[in-house]
Amino acid sequence: IAKERGEKCPTKVTNQVFRYAKKA
Repeated sequence: IAKERGEKCPTKVTNQVFRYAKKA
């Protein structure tokens, strides 16, 4: 899911993934 969305907005996706990984 992150890879598919990263194609359109890698910066926003990376930020969301990073935030999720930090919270986990």
